[in-house]
Amino acid sequence: MLVLLPTRRLRKPFQVIILFTAACLLVGRCSYGQHSHDPLTPNEEEQVRAVADQPNERVKLYIKFIEERTEAIHHAVVRPPMQHPGAAIHDNLEDFTRLVDELQDNLDAYDESHTDVRKSLKYLLEHTSKWPPVLDEPPGSPAYDFVRKSALDAVENMKQSSTTLLKSQEEYFGKHKAEAEPKKKSDD
Repeated sequence: MLVLLPTRRLRKPFQVIILFTAACLLVGRCSYGQHSHDPLTPNEEEQVRAVADQPNERVKLYIKFIEERTEAIHHAVVRPPMQHPGAAIHDNLEDFTRLVDELQDNLDAYDESHTDVRKSLKYLLEHTSKWPPVLDEPPGSPAYDFVRKSALDAVENMKQSSTTLLKSQEEYFGKHKAEAEPKKKSDD
């Protein structure tokens, strides 16, 4: 005896499997596109490695790289290299934000280890006021408004934390300098 199974029953599970497979492929493809790239070029990475043991120089180097990204944003607005500069502006804003975040991570590490970076903090605070006007130059666009807001927030956070860090370092090194001087005098 031959039993025929209704095709509806077979079609439903098959459709579920196909939809599940398609969804997995779509999620995999989307997550692949969201992998972030390093904002530093290989040459810039080498420069950062070269000054790894010089905190003030490292901070100044990051400021230089951030300045280069702000110049790229400015030039994309003033002289767009293509008909639709939105992608270039978006990428430069993203790189800018990542560099500011990396610099902030470095400053946090220097704070924890009580590394004296007062000179470079003063230099940084001079530059942070120049960045928001450049970030606001591109006209509003859904292509990069969110990353612009992220960049502006990163600059504001950097400015606040750098100001706080500079004050705490001035207090810390002022106190420890005062403690070190009596030792030197007693050694003489």
